[in-house]
Amino acid sequence: MKTPYYALLLAALAGPAFGQSKTTKKLAPPVATRSAAPATRSVSGSLPAKFFGTYTYTVYLIYEPKYSSKPTNTRGVGGTLTLGSAGRYEKKLTFPGPYGTNHFDEAGSYTIKGNNIEFTYSDSKGKPVTYGGTFNYNEPALALSMILNQEADGGREVFGLVVKGSETVKRTFNDDGTVKMGD
Repeated sequence: MKTPYYALLLAALAGPAFGQSKTTKKLAPPVATRSAAPATRSVSGSLPAKFFGTYTYTVYLIYEPKYSSKPTNTRGVGGTLTLGSAGRYEKKLTFPGPYGTNHFDEAGSYTIKGNNIEFTYSDSKGKPVTYGGTFNYNEPALALSMILNQEADGGREVFGLVVKGSETVKRTFNDDGTVKMGD
C-alpha cells in the first residue's frame, strides 16, 4: 500500500526477528509532525457545522488482497482526528503492537470535493505527501467513515471515527465503513 501506516503495522505485527528481544526494539514514527503549507480556502461548503471538530478513531481495517481475502482489524485503535473548517487537520492515530503503542501523528491541510477527501502533510524531509480517498459523514450517528489509499487490486484502509465525546453511543461500522446505529 502507498501509506506508511500499513508497512509499519505489518512490521509491528510480525514480531521480533530471530534472536531479537521484544523489549529491546523500538520503532520510530514513520512521519514527522511538521505542518504542510497552510490552506488558503475554507472547505466548509455544503458540510454541516457539526462535521468540523474532533473525532475519535474506533475502527481501522486494512485490506491487502495479495495477502488475504479478509481484512486485518487493528484492534485497540485510538487517537483523534481534528478537522478544521479552514482546511487544516491534525491526526494522532495510535494502535498497540508487540513493541508498544504505535503513533502516527500528522498535521497539514485537507481538501474536499464531493465525497472525496485528500490530506497533505510534510514528511520528515519536508517534502509534501498527499493521500486520500472517500468519506461519508453520518450526522445522526455522529460518525465519519473514510476509505483511504484505494488501489486497483482492492487494497484500502477503512477508518471509522466518532465525534469525540460520543464514544458511548451504540453504533457499529461494517467492513466497508458504513455505520449502523444500535447494537
